[in-house]
Amino acid sequence: MATLAAINSATSSLQSMLVRSRVEQARREADQAEAYAQTLRQQADEQERVGQQARGRAQTLEQTARVPRNASQTGNSADGTLAPTSTATQVRPVEPTYLHTLSDVFRAAKPILAMDLSTTQKNAVKSSLFDAASSATGRLLNTAV
Repeated sequence: MATLAAINSATSSLQSMLVRSRVEQARREADQAEAYAQTLRQQADEQERVGQQARGRAQTLEQTARVPRNASQTGNSADGTLAPTSTATQVRPVEPTYLHTLSDVFRAAKPILAMDLSTTQKNAVKSSLFDAASSATGRLLNTAV
């Protein structure tokens, strides 16, 4: 009887050790999962920040593309306002085409694309540039008509 009580006591002690071990293992896994989730959240925040910067750069480039081609052909008058230069030196503006606008937009974006960006980030910037060139060309064509 004493032997049976000792075996029963040892069995319950072994079972409680196994349960404690499983609980500790589950806690470690939960901590690892939480750390991984935090890392993913940080990466997502970083990608969102980069995306916002790319959208901001695209908007800046779009605004740059909106400047009329003959803006460089104007000079400052005595009162500080812009006044056209003489007609003898003015060059006929180039027809606003999508290809020409796209070339100008990508030329302006060259420093951005030369930055150390991931392929996904560069693709997002390029996509924004294509959209900007398309909308700028549409606006130029609408104002030219």
